[in-house]
Amino acid sequence: MIRHIVPLVVRVVEGERPPQDVSLFPEESALIRNAVEKRRRDFRAGRACARLALAALGVHDVAIPSGPRREPLWPPGIVGSITHCPGYVAAAVAFREHLPALGIDAEEWGAAGSDIESLICTAAELDRYHDSEYPCWRSLVFSAKESLFKALYPLRHFELEFSDVEVTLELPGKREGGEQATSPLMMPPGRFSVSPVRELPSLAADIERIEGRFLLRGHHIFTTAWLPANS
Repeated sequence: MIRHIVPLVVRVVEGERPPQDVSLFPEESALIRNAVEKRRRDFRAGRACARLALAALGVHDVAIPSGPRREPLWPPGIVGSITHCPGYVAAAVAFREHLPALGIDAEEWGAAGSDIESLICTAAELDRYHDSEYPCWRSLVFSAKESLFKALYPLRHFELEFSDVEVTLELPGKREGGEQATSPLMMPPGRFSVSPVRELPSLAADIERIEGRFLLRGHHIFTTAWLPANS
């Protein structure tokens, strides 16, 4: 699913189950030595996808350790992102010369409910989407911001808050042939843009240049965010 909403220069490995027979490097295993089983399982699944995605770029047999925010530390010259949620895992990578920043995210429809909407959304977003016909709009806004954060943090090392940015969704309303889409299962990919809500001198230009895409399939939401080359 992610592969449908990234540029052609991106290599994606994804699926309902992680690839098999992909071992961890010692420095990767050390990161989850004391983790609970779910964290260990998710980490192994993400690294398995990442290893195969890197191989598709011609990069083999390298460890992918983690940074201070658990972000993957990719080999020199590579950008990428990993995501996992119940029933799905994916990794996406590209050469930095093609994309300076890349983030992906996947969520279940109900990942963000009304009980936390005030933590995820700005007042303007709540006004804009509160009467949306799409019941998963909270999770969609949440996921779009997660993809943005994953894309920009490795580039600028600045921790954004949900309240720092505002997402504008361009919801696809029609299927091919001009018929109105009546179900998310029939919706083509949509776009989103992001704008800063407060003064962010070091990030404002990057945020406004972000290209965002989303796709709704089954019970999952998929989002991607990237900076175009030479932006």
